[in-house]
Amino acid sequence: MRLKTLVYCMSVCLVNVTLWAASPASPSTDFTLSSSSHIPGATLQPGTYSIRVVNRLSDRVILKVDAANGTLHSTFIGIPNDRIEKPAASGPVKWTNSPDGTPYIKGWYFPGNSTVVEFVYPKAEAVAIATSNPAKVPAIDPASEGKVSDNTLSQDDMQLLTLWLLSLEQVGPGDATSIKAARYETASVSQKPVIKALPHTASWLPWVWLTGLCSFIAAGMLRVVASQNRTSSVRERQSLQE
Repeated sequence: MRLKTLVYCMSVCLVNVTLWAASPASPSTDFTLSSSSHIPGATLQPGTYSIRVVNRLSDRVILKVDAANGTLHSTFIGIPNDRIEKPAASGPVKWTNSPDGTPYIKGWYFPGNSTVVEFVYPKAEAVAIATSNPAKVPAIDPASEGKVSDNTLSQDDMQLLTLWLLSLEQVGPGDATSIKAARYETASVSQKPVIKALPHTASWLPWVWLTGLCSFIAAGMLRVVASQNRTSSVRERQSLQE
């Protein structure tokens, strides 16, 4: 009976560990927009949304924004930036100037974090932001690395893409300017994510297989225990009959 209880407890623990490992890196934060706003690769219309961190690496985090009505699911890159002034409360931080009149969200301040997570925009959007704001804008250029440049970019690709900082630079006399690009890795970064990990190139399928295997082993052990109990019962009855 003790063995049966032990096997049952082990099975429950394995299932709980698997579910915990597959859970999001952080809980989602709900927010509501009263007007349209840009995020990397998408425009959020007025409505209710949620944002959360789905993965963390040494130089970036992977963020996901979901619409409450299910009409939008957007995944993109963010980088911790302690040079951005933290707002009084958790929520979005917007760029001061907008290239097209619709605000661009610069980053997000999550409750309990020490820094604002700055959004990394695709090259075209980052160039527009850098042209309108005197700052270095984090950017990616998937097309230059042979990756898709639309919203179907996978998380695995996001974890391997080169990060850039784009800024407006005067290149000659007068008002002649151009966009300067510098690799993010070579820039001065004083704060990195607390959790470090290698790029995830595998899925959670091995955990599923492990859970299934453990379940089969547990079932087999329970079957053996039940068989032993039946054998003991038969022997006891035979002994009583004799």
